[in-house]
Amino acid sequence: MKKSYEKIVLIIPPSPWLISDRDIPMLGILYLSSYLKTCPGKEVVVCDLSSLDKKDWYIPVGDIYGITGVSPQFIYMKQIVDILKEREPNKPVIVGGVHATVYPDHVLNYTKADACVVGEGESTLRDILLGYNWEATAGIKTREFYTGPSWNPSDLDGFPKPDRSSIDYFSYLVPRTFGYMANVQREGSIITGRGCPHSCSFCSSKTIYKGKVRFHSPEYVVDELIQMRDVYGVEMVNFLDDTFIINKQRVSDICDLMLKKKVRLKWFCLTRVDTIDRDLLLKMKEAGCLSLAIGFESGSDRVLKLMNKKVTVSQAKACVKEIVSTGLMINGQLITGFPGETEKDVELTAQFIKDNPEIDTFGLHEFQPYPGTDVWNNPEKYGIEIDKETDFSDYHTIGKPGSVETFEYLYLKSVIGNRSRELRK
Repeated sequence: MKKSYEKIVLIIPPSPWLISDRDIPMLGILYLSSYLKTCPGKEVVVCDLSSLDKKDWYIPVGDIYGITGVSPQFIYMKQIVDILKEREPNKPVIVGGVHATVYPDHVLNYTKADACVVGEGESTLRDILLGYNWEATAGIKTREFYTGPSWNPSDLDGFPKPDRSSIDYFSYLVPRTFGYMANVQREGSIITGRGCPHSCSFCSSKTIYKGKVRFHSPEYVVDELIQMRDVYGVEMVNFLDDTFIINKQRVSDICDLMLKKKVRLKWFCLTRVDTIDRDLLLKMKEAGCLSLAIGFESGSDRVLKLMNKKVTVSQAKACVKEIVSTGLMINGQLITGFPGETEKDVELTAQFIKDNPEIDTFGLHEFQPYPGTDVWNNPEKYGIEIDKETDFSDYHTIGKPGSVETFEYLYLKSVIGNRSRELRK
């Protein structure tokens, strides 16, 4: 296919299984919007359907459409494709994002979409808009051909900052899930790198990024923070990187620059138990850090080994002690229902919760075998069978209405009590 397009509409589906799908905008689409707007003469529109019932959906008319989504959004992605194909059957509809990258055949088999973008979408969608031959453009999979993963530049600073003005960004700034951390009116979010070097068996990051990590420079990150503060009045920021503390020197440099430029924002981030360094934590605190979300996952060493976490419960306990000594808060992340987990393992996790009262909040998740994870790719290794033809409508992980809450989930939830992140919002 070879044709240029003047107007692209990028669509964000609802995410009703989350505590609130107005907590965090899908920044991937906002990166795409800002990048595609650098193409001369092209019109880019973002259609954000988050929090909206289907009866309230309005999708602007374009020449070509792009839909993003993770696996639990598949049912909404399919509905959007159906609407577009019924309305304008001859206009191309492309699906991208995590689900299309790790399981493109599912999208092509069960929707009327014309193609999937496999990998990051900036360069692929740019070439499509400019009229390049699809069969010669990296990152495109159709029912007839696959051109291989998309091309990804090593220098992330070459991308413009996310196009927050393309959506009702202020509606995302009301502190909800993490509002307990500080008395602020506006809480934003940022991604400072792409990828993760680890290979946890419940995560699809390795499939998406092949274990490679690319970072924005400290200067880029701090400039974006200042923009969020000055343009949108953001007072607190959620760093969304899978593991923020990978390169400790880079994190230290970001903190130094935040202090030098008097950014004065409160912030929090996600990291692992084996990245903790007290001197770095103290510098992070000085630069405005309030809390670290730590993927403890389980109180059982046996389950941690099954998960390929490559950390131990002993390390987790030492991590808690180190963080507490700095005065920073801790948001513990736990998973129950992992294949092979026994009643004894659940009790060990319950004991971990009880033994660490210093952990301020917990986010408890029911395990799901997401496409692209090692569990999905090798279910026999974990002693389970997976229905790979599912529509993913039951792939809830945090016990939202309509999901199946297991006994183990409800038990651990009761042990957590009022330290539940959902209760603290």
